[in-house]
Amino acid sequence: MAVITISRQSGSLGTIIAKMLKEELHFEYLDKAKIEEILVSEYGIPEEHVEKFDEKKPAFWDIFSSDKDRYLHFMKTAIYEFARKGNTIIIGRGGQVLLKDVPGALHVCIVAPTELRIERIKTRYNYNDKLAEQIIRHSDSGRTGFHKFFFHVNWEDSSLYDLILNTQTYSVEQAVNVIKASLDLLGTLHQQEETAKKLADLCLGQEIMTHIAYEEKIPIQFLEAQVQNGVVTLRGSTITSDDIQRCEAVARQVPGVKDVVNEIYFIPNTYGMA
Repeated sequence: MAVITISRQSGSLGTIIAKMLKEELHFEYLDKAKIEEILVSEYGIPEEHVEKFDEKKPAFWDIFSSDKDRYLHFMKTAIYEFARKGNTIIIGRGGQVLLKDVPGALHVCIVAPTELRIERIKTRYNYNDKLAEQIIRHSDSGRTGFHKFFFHVNWEDSSLYDLILNTQTYSVEQAVNVIKASLDLLGTLHQQEETAKKLADLCLGQEIMTHIAYEEKIPIQFLEAQVQNGVVTLRGSTITSDDIQRCEAVARQVPGVKDVVNEIYFIPNTYGMA
C-alpha cells in the first residue's frame, strides 16, 4: 500500500514522469483535473474557488475569506481519502506536507535548471524567450506562495522530500526507474498495516471537523481533530462555553471514534469592556 507524492517545477518533466510511473506501476493517479472534479462534485466547492486557490497564493482580500478555509479543509479530505485507496500517486497540492508522517509514503521532487526549463517551455509551446521565462517565473512564484500560505513551508526545502531528481541529469525513463527502485529499497510496499492505520486516523479527523464546522456549523476557532488509533483530541477555542460540549458530542457520534479528549478552550468575549 504505497503512496507517492510528486512535486515538480514547471518544465522539469515531472508530470510526464508521474504519468509514466502510473502506467508502469498501475497506481491510482490524483492530479489537478481529478482533484478539481472531486472538490466540485463530491464536496460542493465552486469551480471558481478551486481555480482561485489551486497551487497559487490567494489574492489579498481572499486571505480574509472563509472560502480559503473550506477549500483547504476539503482538499485535505480529498487527498487523505484518495491516498487511503492504496498504491496512489498524488501530484502537487502539498501532498508532501499533508502526508509527511504517513508510513509507506515516498515524497519525490522533480527539478531542473531554470535555463533548461525555459528552453523546454519554448520548444513545447513555440513561445519566445520572454514569454517562456514569464511562465516559469509565474509558476514558481505561485507554488511558493501556495505552500507558504496554506502550509507555512518553503516547498523547495529538501527536507520535505525523500528523493530529489534533476532531469538535466536523468532522462524520464531513468527517473521512473529510480523512483521504482526507491519503493523497493525503502520497503514502502510492505508497510501496509501502518499506512492504513495512519490514513484511517487522518480521514477520521477530517470527517469529525466536517461534522463540527461545516454541518453543525459550531463556531470554533483554530479547530483541530487529531486522531490516534481512533482516539480523538479536539483543540481550538470558543467564546461560547456550551459549544465545547457540543463539539465533543458531535465527535463521539462519528463512526470509528473510540474516545474523545476535549482540549477546546473557552475564551470569554471581552470586546468593549474596560
